[in-house]
Amino acid sequence: MEYPSLSDRQLLEECSRDNLKAFNVLFDRYFNKLFKYALGYVSDECFAEEAMMDLMMWLWEKRHTLEVQGEFKHYIFRAAKNATIKAIRKKAIETASIESIENHICFTSNTADYAILASELEQNYQDKLNLLSPQRKIVFQMSREEELSHAEIANNLDISINTVKNHLKFSLNHFRKSLLRYRDAALIVSLLLLWH
Repeated sequence: MEYPSLSDRQLLEECSRDNLKAFNVLFDRYFNKLFKYALGYVSDECFAEEAMMDLMMWLWEKRHTLEVQGEFKHYIFRAAKNATIKAIRKKAIETASIESIENHICFTSNTADYAILASELEQNYQDKLNLLSPQRKIVFQMSREEELSHAEIANNLDISINTVKNHLKFSLNHFRKSLLRYRDAALIVSLLLLWH
């Protein structure tokens, strides 16, 4: 099947059948356009990129129940506007500074409680890793554990570099969402270290 030649509607139908290749085409077709659109509302490229990644992740998660009236292009750009506004509101919530996180690590790193919580976080990481699709899991491990470049991963798995980037961004968002239940800043930083 020549996925790039399919219409948006056909790709959405394939996505509803858990077809990741179809989603990758839809992602490549719209992500950069949505990213530029979000930059019309915010000047921070990283912020705009993350907001649109969240939107695309939401699209995949809703693939079985999504009902699009009219053209998908109009639907996804309306959703992008709403996602950007939602992200702006979320960003407005006060967060801990890097310095306070570092101080918290120094304070807790030698305690028994930290060891228990770190163990729990490691188990949570493994559980979340196992929820990824097989290819996405392999790409994530090759990048984070084997420290291969995007080009090396693409070459080894015979996929495009854009697909590699898509998998990694999707996976990172997947892990970030799992951090919401952890209020301990040291644990958050511990997991973030796995992403460098």
